Amino acid sequence: MNKSLPRSELLERKEEFESVHVAIEQIAQLDFLDPKTIAKDVTIHEAISVASNDILNFLDHVDQHASETSPQGLAVFGKLFNVEFFAVLFKQRKLFHGLATHSLPVAERESSAAVVCWVDMILSRLGDNIVVVASGGSLAPLLSVSTNFKGEDGLCAASQLPVAWLSVPATIASGQASPAAKRLALRLSFAAFVLGPCLSDKNEPLTPRDIIETLNCFINEAQATEFSDSGVGDQLALQERLNFSMVLSLYATASRDHASESHLRPRSLGRLLGMLQNVLHPDDTTVSLQYLAPPQILDSAQILLLHWGDAVAWCWKTWDDYRAANAESVVFLTTMWLSHLDIPILPEQVNRSMTVDTASSIAILRVLHQIILSLNTVPSPIDSSLTAMTIISRACLFSVQSMNYLLGRQNEDECWIVSNMCKCLLSLFVLLVAKTEQDLIVYDYIIEALSSVDPQTLHICVTHLLEDSALRFAVRLHERLVWAQNSILEPLQTLKLHLIRSTLNFAVVLWYSGAHGCLSHEFVSPLLRDITQCLTEKTHFSDLASVVLGDALLTAFSAERRDGPGLSDESRECLWTFGITSSPRQLSIASSFAHYVLTSNLLCDALYCAEAWQCLGNVLLLILKHHYIEEQEPLALLVCPTLCAALTRLLQANSASTRFILSTPFTLNLCADLTRVNEDTLDDKYFVLLKQRLEKVGLSLLDQIRYMLSPNAVAATLDVPTITMRLMFYRMYDVSHLVFVPDI
Repeated sequence: MNKSLPRSELLERKEEFESVHVAIEQIAQLDFLDPKTIAKDVTIHEAISVASNDILNFLDHVDQHASETSPQGLAVFGKLFNVEFFAVLFKQRKLFHGLATHSLPVAERESSAAVVCWVDMILSRLGDNIVVVASGGSLAPLLSVSTNFKGEDGLCAASQLPVAWLSVPATIASGQASPAAKRLALRLSFAAFVLGPCLSDKNEPLTPRDIIETLNCFINEAQATEFSDSGVGDQLALQERLNFSMVLSLYATASRDHASESHLRPRSLGRLLGMLQNVLHPDDTTVSLQYLAPPQILDSAQILLLHWGDAVAWCWKTWDDYRAANAESVVFLTTMWLSHLDIPILPEQVNRSMTVDTASSIAILRVLHQIILSLNTVPSPIDSSLTAMTIISRACLFSVQSMNYLLGRQNEDECWIVSNMCKCLLSLFVLLVAKTEQDLIVYDYIIEALSSVDPQTLHICVTHLLEDSALRFAVRLHERLVWAQNSILEPLQTLKLHLIRSTLNFAVVLWYSGAHGCLSHEFVSPLLRDITQCLTEKTHFSDLASVVLGDALLTAFSAERRDGPGLSDESRECLWTFGITSSPRQLSIASSFAHYVLTSNLLCDALYCAEAWQCLGNVLLLILKHHYIEEQEPLALLVCPTLCAALTRLLQANSASTRFILSTPFTLNLCADLTRVNEDTLDDKYFVLLKQRLEKVGLSLLDQIRYMLSPNAVAATLDVPTITMRLMFYRMYDVSHLVFVPDI
């Protein structure tokens, strides 16, 4: 509802909504009355007159003020576009048509004049309002004629509808009905089986079993018409495209309802694709389509197709083979849909078209292919396009969901989708240059999707990309590393810091895959060295740089060693100093530092090891006391075994640091808390999970400390359980992170 309306008008609209709800309920109650009673009771006739007038006044107001359609108004339409309500209307229509006919002189009863009643008036107005509700805008009259003539034309169409509601869908392809009656039947069917369920919380009604056959007849007879280039021609063309949109939506809904009974004939399939093309790009061939520059303003037919029902998802499933003739239109459909998603992009709020499955994953993959082709063009046609960046961002978001879906299924027949999506995302990272902070989310989506893939698949994909001479993957990646190194030496802005962070995280993914040859030592080492120096220097921007780059740098040093033993660590002491002096509140840095210590080939001297023990032990104590809450709590549970393993490594570092560690009261407190968590039988979910996570590594640390404190301890230590690490992406306080966590 328009909140700028005066208070008096707001109250008036509220009363109108209440009265129309009452009117709909009164009409619905007629189904429980004896038709003979309705025919004879004047009081009932008067009540029907008032109720029908309330409904008609509401429909007139919506048609005249389409932009003001409010949630309250849509709730009203949820009741009007209801199969049961339509059935009641048609029963009353039959009754009142009979009453009207009997009231005529005997000589006129068999004339060809149409008999109409209050139901026909409602059906006629509903026909116009269906388009208004579905498109969110007013539909101009097809011809420059008076409103009265338009109303008479609608009444004439309503009067030609069949007697029973169940027969209305069949009228869509009837050879006896007029074009106006067919159009009204199509709109009413669309309202009942597509719009109504979307606007109501009631169970969705099944479409009639024979509606697919009816729609097939319509499809095989329908042909796109060449209308004149004029105002009237444009309106007629839009009217035809609206019909095509409704047919596609109904076909999609019916196919879902009767999956085992729907059989698409090749001829029907081709004609349906032709309808889709006519709705999406009536003036363009598939060759001339600009996939990343779809219309910024949608017309009524396009809105109807994209935002209501199952049409988009059904098109993805029906034309999932890119080799099909004119299947490029489905790619254009996907980019248009992505660019006009006006709802929050959150997994729990997705509509049916956004449900992730194999078909939707293939659709997103095809869009990613087009993005790569466009970005690899010199000069790139989408450098400054906000629409293109919107499409890229949303395609990458859905690629994350698709990757999780496909990897969770582990279906061998779908491995090619995962591999190709990986190649596209790897290519996109080196091709795309983020220019705003909003663009950075694309890098996050790419890294999130890639981090969920196993190293072997990533390795194969990177190897293939290195062989692509047109892409120049290694060259572009090295250019990104050089840019990052140059940027770290300049006054840093938030955008640059996050771009450097994304570059480090991408390097971690590549190192994790074990793909050799991507990141040469001569480019990587200076970058890591300069970032380390930046973080340890006390400058006006070092604190911000520490928050943004700290854990990413530590994770990068850890991952670097996975790509063979040839890379040296020249900044060991600076890195240890940074990790030790970081605040325990920065859990992401502490967890990355713990993994760095655990995987280091060489540890620092005894003093550093003792300070690292104190630092990481403090963090573990805070986890044992449930200090980390809200968004930090899941990370604390994930990394607590890493902390224990790192502490075990430090305990075994050298005799000097070991003696100091064992002599401090802090170590005794740590043992006490580890024992408490292990022996407690609390039902608290956090401590139950914590006990499970520490079952092996935590107890091993406790045993090591006890053993080394015993008088019979010798130089040799107890065996330490081996833990396997995996790379994990997570978000905390709107910042993305990569961390290695134990695969327990």
